[in-house]
Amino acid sequence: MPPTFSNFTTDGFYVTGAYFLLPKKLQAVVQWQYLNPGQKGNDGLYSILGGLNYYIHGDGLKLMVNYIHTWSDFRQAHPEFGDDQFDEVIGRVQVMF
Repeated sequence: MPPTFSNFTTDGFYVTGAYFLLPKKLQAVVQWQYLNPGQKGNDGLYSILGGLNYYIHGDGLKLMVNYIHTWSDFRQAHPEFGDDQFDEVIGRVQVMF
């Protein structure tokens, strides 16, 4: 089945700030994110992220934990799809070889 929308433009951006609390070991990160999926009018997503990166062995082995709070314009206009604000906690491990 073809999508009901065939022509749309998506745009977005993010701004990140990071600071080593312990040099080359523990890094605090803050990020502001914006995404306009461009599929429906007033469907923007805004997020603020706060996180910590723990460098076990440089970038080769790293643990990352992020907390993200998101606001959804679409859900605010259409509450039947869920809360217009929601939170996530994401943990990741990076292994490079």
